Amino acid sequence: MMDLFEIDNNIPENQLHTKYKLIKDDPMGSGERIILQHWVDGMVDRDNKMLYEFKTTFHSCFWEFYLYACFMETGFVLNQTYNRPDFIIETPTQFYVEAVVANIKDKGRLESDRNMFDLMDMFIPPKNQIDFYDVLNEAIVRDSNAITSKYKKYQKEYSKCEWVDTDKPYVIAIASYSQVNYGREYIYPMMALLYGMYYNSKAEKYERRDYIYKPGTNAQIPIGLFNFEEYSNISAILYSSSTTLGKLTSLAISAGYPSNNSVYNIRRDYEDFRIPYKLQKVSEKFPELLSDGLFLFHNPYAKNKLDIECFENSNVAQFFWKEGKLIHTSNTYPIVSRLNIPKILEIPYRVLIDEYLRQYNGYSPMEAYSLEQTEKIKVDFRISCLICIWFVMKDSGALRNIHYIRPVNTEEKLLLQEAYKETGKYEGIDHIERIDIIRTQDEFEAINQ
Repeated sequence: MMDLFEIDNNIPENQLHTKYKLIKDDPMGSGERIILQHWVDGMVDRDNKMLYEFKTTFHSCFWEFYLYACFMETGFVLNQTYNRPDFIIETPTQFYVEAVVANIKDKGRLESDRNMFDLMDMFIPPKNQIDFYDVLNEAIVRDSNAITSKYKKYQKEYSKCEWVDTDKPYVIAIASYSQVNYGREYIYPMMALLYGMYYNSKAEKYERRDYIYKPGTNAQIPIGLFNFEEYSNISAILYSSSTTLGKLTSLAISAGYPSNNSVYNIRRDYEDFRIPYKLQKVSEKFPELLSDGLFLFHNPYAKNKLDIECFENSNVAQFFWKEGKLIHTSNTYPIVSRLNIPKILEIPYRVLIDEYLRQYNGYSPMEAYSLEQTEKIKVDFRISCLICIWFVMKDSGALRNIHYIRPVNTEEKLLLQEAYKETGKYEGIDHIERIDIIRTQDEFEAINQ
């Protein structure tokens, strides 16, 4: 059994990775340490170097520990006899998984530079991210390098091992740590890199492309790798950009361990076209599960296809082509991004969290902050006026409203009296912030800026 936090006097303190030290030394991090230790229960260190690498370089081992835990939870049976590929799955069907991480480029901005602006960037929707394409293109390049390196390894080395059956599926599992804000990459880099579907954030739709320009150069980087015969030996790509320390904290909170932090997830409901993006505050009652945030992209032209049913008992979101259409399947709403924030900042930042969720769903403030579920507001101001009562909630300090339509010729005094009576029907209100009596479309649009 690997003891992840056993003191190793052979490793000087200044060589320990920052993230490892954060987990090891956090006085409120017992839950994270217990969960992380549980991830490696039964895992064999076949090269006798995982503990050293975990403590000094961190990401690659952290990713492998996480994958192992997910595979075990899903019910896979692993052969841990051989030291390569990283995972040899024997049950429910035989296939191979090679793990890799995409790291920050040489001389790139370091994670240690992350600040509060970067933290809140996690929740800004793509259409409002001024650096969306910079982040996307950098992720594509870093992910492409990582995948290509592991594929060459398979072709030149792994496929020649006597215990590797080249007629079985081969999967590359990649975690992105490619830049400071990797946590908001979501599926966009993989959709472009693997299928040639490049996300236009302003139009909020995918566009077909054959290449991108490497950031800062005129070099063309091919995308749509799964469309090329030379990549047909890759059966699928297993991917995550959210396997972070925030993942550990989220799982700890979900398991009931105390924490100084709160975790919020934005999740995507592909079946709800009215409010497709949902906000989850992680708790024991509303937990984040282990395989939440994992995506599996199937290669439509793979020589050895991976059975979609392999991950049916997990929360892995899968993408595959069927009859010329890209199909998505998942047992839960996939995680788009995660915000791990100190509780001391939660109340002042909750207004900002709600605002970003509103922007994701494309609702006006009046619609998005309604105390009751509401459809898009449509008012004929020739015959009606719109009453909107804004108030602050006691429990969260969040700004909410109720709104309704009244005849246009109703006197303002009467409308105000009715508004106070309406507010009295609701519990949990701290105080009324203001009452808007809206009689024109211009007034409505001004209030909803």
